[in-house]
Amino acid sequence: MSRVGRAVRVTALAVVAAGIAVGAARVPGTIELAPSRDQAGLPQVSRVLVDEAVLACPGQQRLGAAGLRDVRGDVRLGASAAPAAALRGAGVTPPPGAGQVDLESGGNGAVVATGATVDGLVAAGVTTTAPVVARATGALAPGLVATQVWRHTGDDDRGLAITPCGLPAADAWLVGGGPGASRTERIVVTNPGANAVTVSFDVFGRGGPVAAAEGRSVSIPPRERAVVSLDALAPDEPAPAVHVTATGGVVSAVLSDQWIDGATARGIDDSVPAAAPAATQVLAGLDVAATTSLRLVNPTTVGEALVQVTVLTEQGPSQPAELRAVRVPPGATTDVPLALPAGAYGLRLSSDRPVTAAAWTERRATTADQMGDFAWLPATAAIRGVAGATLPALDASAQRLLLSAGAQGGSVEVQIATGTERRTVPVTVKPDSTAVVDLGRADRVWVATRGGDVRAAVSVVGADAGVPQVAAVPLTTAPVTSLSVPVRQVGS
Repeated sequence: MSRVGRAVRVTALAVVAAGIAVGAARVPGTIELAPSRDQAGLPQVSRVLVDEAVLACPGQQRLGAAGLRDVRGDVRLGASAAPAAALRGAGVTPPPGAGQVDLESGGNGAVVATGATVDGLVAAGVTTTAPVVARATGALAPGLVATQVWRHTGDDDRGLAITPCGLPAADAWLVGGGPGASRTERIVVTNPGANAVTVSFDVFGRGGPVAAAEGRSVSIPPRERAVVSLDALAPDEPAPAVHVTATGGVVSAVLSDQWIDGATARGIDDSVPAAAPAATQVLAGLDVAATTSLRLVNPTTVGEALVQVTVLTEQGPSQPAELRAVRVPPGATTDVPLALPAGAYGLRLSSDRPVTAAAWTERRATTADQMGDFAWLPATAAIRGVAGATLPALDASAQRLLLSAGAQGGSVEVQIATGTERRTVPVTVKPDSTAVVDLGRADRVWVATRGGDVRAAVSVVGADAGVPQVAAVPLTTAPVTSLSVPVRQVGS
């Protein structure tokens, strides 16, 4: 992680090393050490290409929760480094030299799949409860993305979930889940590091902070995961949102939501971390066919939030009267129905207090049993540089990239890979608007930008014996660069 430019005193090195150990959990980067006599030639703070990137995947997320029935799915993971064209599209010169992408499983980091080709897809199946990480080194580290596909067919547990493997963090907001005796939500937290991490949970609900969750925490050993039932934290909460915080390291967290309504399969999806609470949020990727709603979270306990919800269409912004002023009580959540015709949308939220959010949309069969599937779409930060997704082992009838822009708009380059075939699609997203790109049968997609205010998500729609299967994959900025911070020796 650290790079030493010149020899320094042992005592100075020990002090700096302690600082690195504390800060590495939050800010990856490079530390340059130099004696005080070299001040004139010491470089300024700069950004350098990463030479290692690690993403954590949930694995078999429906296994291993105490008190809940295990549901084993067909799980397939795929990882890939960004192609040179995507890096150039973001204004980054691709690094020279070799590199490697590995999928590692379990506490011993056993390699289950590997590759050393730029823009190659490294894929593997997952059958155990062991956590999985995607690790890239050398020239393949910048722009690493990895995605997990969970699928179950043929019975009431059927559904499709496509989950981006996350860049570990010390803080995550998970918005998802709902009421129903046969609705089960699991919080899956993965610790990819070499030290044990303590993770605590705060739950917000329709009536405010959930007292039953206060003080609840778990310790997760190195390179292991914990699966916690949300019902154990917040029994019978109809509109939950979970704030996950880690102490002693960083983690990756998702909320796995499965719904069986009586004897009717309603679907499954993983709600991945939403953007941290802010006065302005944008959600991209709403591929609407039927019932759709928005869950707003106001974590501030001293006053209600007044939120304006603007619908971002392909023609531009639309302001439904019922969404002009939505009130969210202090420390609480609010579900808002969205009366939208079939189509592609984004949402822009403007609030007088910091909020976060996720949207929910479903598709149901036209048969008498009306089985179906659903997807959660969180608010995300604007793409800065490169974002992407792998789509391994999919047999979907439609795969589309949905791009939504906030007030600034923006231009992006979309790189689409299907096997060895490549194509580039330049897209300009107008302010407060949504644009759609057909992905065909792509197994990798990349979005590159040099600025602007664009968010993106991949919508996947298929069917299992006539029952809809849907998933949404929000795209977040991939690790490309890190800070290089020069440190001078103090004293002689």
